[in-house]
Amino acid sequence: MAMVPTMITARLHVGTMVMLASLALAATAAAPAPAATRPAAKAPAFALLAAGDSGSRVMRASPGRTLRGAVIVRNVSSRRVTVRLQPADIRNAANGNADYITTRLAQAGRWLKLSATTVRLSPKSSRLVAFTVRVPANARGASHYAGIVAVDASELATAKAPRKRSTKRTGFSFSRINRQALPITIRLPGPLKRKLTLRNVKLDVQPAGAGLMLGLQPRGSVLMQDAKVRLRVSRGTRTILKHASTLGQLFPGSKLDYRIAWKGQPTEGSYRVKGVIRPRAAKPVYIDQSVKFTPAKAKELKRETPPVATAPGAGTTPPWVWIALAGGAALLLALLFVIWKLARRRPVAPAV
Repeated sequence: MAMVPTMITARLHVGTMVMLASLALAATAAAPAPAATRPAAKAPAFALLAAGDSGSRVMRASPGRTLRGAVIVRNVSSRRVTVRLQPADIRNAANGNADYITTRLAQAGRWLKLSATTVRLSPKSSRLVAFTVRVPANARGASHYAGIVAVDASELATAKAPRKRSTKRTGFSFSRINRQALPITIRLPGPLKRKLTLRNVKLDVQPAGAGLMLGLQPRGSVLMQDAKVRLRVSRGTRTILKHASTLGQLFPGSKLDYRIAWKGQPTEGSYRVKGVIRPRAAKPVYIDQSVKFTPAKAKELKRETPPVATAPGAGTTPPWVWIALAGGAALLLALLFVIWKLARRRPVAPAV
């Protein structure tokens, strides 16, 4: 009598193991492969420092005066390095931080002159680079902002060099360039004032998708920091979008179009935008406006966001995976049939 349950247990164990192995194999094959990770960024070969400290420089002057200072360019690598230096304007970046502009200078970057724009350094060596800031006699406002930008010349040359491409493929490539910047604040006599105004609120369409655009205008005579943004987008009683973020720095005299990505795709109609922006040491800006997503915007969004290209076979299940799953299902049915047959057996009483 003990043989029947033993046989059931053995067969059940073997069948279950085979079934689970088949299903595990199929599930593993059907699972998407992990996305390829980007190569890690190379450590910078140099460092840009303000002479006397490691932070930004605040220089006090009056209109018509000339200021003098210096920066340290240090080779932190074990190879020879050539560093390019450029003066820069500082404006508001789209993400709410500082953007260093080195072309077509129109602000305080024009006041800055470097004693050297190319610095060649042997391994682990440093060089002091002097600069001057000539403040125009007609300069107004309490604070002006400029910067010094440094890049590795070898990385810049590599990015600019033409690359051989296959005639069968078209596309583009990215180059990573280590770019360091040192901000300089030129402080002139006058009161420090901070003010932020809201120019407009609108729905924006780009190839990356739809977004809510806040048109901001920092005013006054000194930058604003750590402006907290809190807002909610609704349609009727339904909340469509909630957003919370912090704008790092807002420079006066430079407009900012701050874009908040829209989750999914908006539909035609009106949306209510309510919220507040609270800059530090400045009055808050309250938002309560309606924005429309027009049929024209809907067509533009469809036109601007092309379908995502996928590699051949991507997003589809290979045929052999379905075969493995079918085999596992057949094995499961066979196993259930065997268990059912064994369960119907009755132990035969021994002959007396």
